[in-house]
Amino acid sequence: MRGFTVTALLALILGGCASVPSAPRINVESPLQARWTLQGRIGVQAGEQSLSGQIHWQHRAETDEVLMTSPLGQGVARIVRNVEGVMLEVPNQPPRHAPDAESLTREALGYVLPVSGLVWWVQARPDPDNAFEATRDAAGRLTQLRQNGWVIDYLQYAADARPRKLVVTREGLEIRLVADSWQAE
Repeated sequence: MRGFTVTALLALILGGCASVPSAPRINVESPLQARWTLQGRIGVQAGEQSLSGQIHWQHRAETDEVLMTSPLGQGVARIVRNVEGVMLEVPNQPPRHAPDAESLTREALGYVLPVSGLVWWVQARPDPDNAFEATRDAAGRLTQLRQNGWVIDYLQYAADARPRKLVVTREGLEIRLVADSWQAE
């Protein structure tokens, strides 16, 4: 069950784009792309548990599909978000369903994670529905973003100004993401 918990945590954190109640809109730039595919590497440290692997994330306005694989390419978890809700599949477990990613994290992990912001954060944008604090470099790129109790550190950008390396942390949880490939569609 321990392996399932970390796998579920990893998949749920990266699969989130579920809608949340709206807060006052904050004037921020629009997302880099509404349709994109990200391929890269991920590492998660949750307490004393850690895992690493590869990620393939396909984002559309109404859907997300995230496939997590081990360093050797074996499927670890698949999460799909669509208008019907969120589904998590892990090997040797029945699929789990929930109306949104927050409900699924509550069910699978016992507490709620604000996963809906990650679709913005991987694009170096704050979630426009929530307050934030941002630190920028001389070129105007985010170096750190604080939102909803999360700290997102941008360690490296690619030549096309998209984040290449970022670290997302909060209360005993650290997620390291390296984007090897972005494809706008």
